[in-house]
Amino acid sequence: MKIPEPGSSPAMQRLLAALTAKNGMSASDLAREAFVGLTTLACGGYLKALRDARLVHVSGWRKTPKGFVTPLYSLGNKPDMRRPGFTDVDRDSAGMGRIVAALEARGAMTYREVAEASGLSANTIKNARYMDILIAQKRVHIIGWRRNRAGPMTALYLAGTGQAAPRPAAFSGAEKCRRARSKAQALSVGRSVASQMARL
Repeated sequence: MKIPEPGSSPAMQRLLAALTAKNGMSASDLAREAFVGLTTLACGGYLKALRDARLVHVSGWRKTPKGFVTPLYSLGNKPDMRRPGFTDVDRDSAGMGRIVAALEARGAMTYREVAEASGLSANTIKNARYMDILIAQKRVHIIGWRRNRAGPMTALYLAGTGQAAPRPAAFSGAEKCRRARSKAQALSVGRSVASQMARL
């Protein structure tokens, strides 16, 4: 396919007219506004020809859930804007919205409770780092910590901004032994009382 010179074809003229009317359009926006097929525009080399002739430049980037992947074009002989870095603050998804909605509706929860309330997998929430990202975006915060019977402390999350509750110190080895002895003693007392009641 031979690419026409910029300004020499009706399609090129419509593209330039569309950008004159409105700057900052993606390839799909331009295809719709100028009545040019998207494959003709992008794959056919029309946009490249306009950029090579220094009639258009990349003036911005549109954010999608996958990052800044869509360039936006404007008229003028200017340097192309570099693609911005995609950070945690920029991330968003339907799942993240469901997490915030669940916390708003039910109050403070662990990430496993959030998974159950939002219908998401606990592994998805953990592996995609949704809770860390939502904290970075100030959409949720840690309101407290729950000590598990076995394993590490578990954060309790609440929707909205707030001061993060500090993580409590872990039990020392001596404290763990003392708690285990105390629990074993309570269980043995409970068994002896139950056996005495059974004899009555």
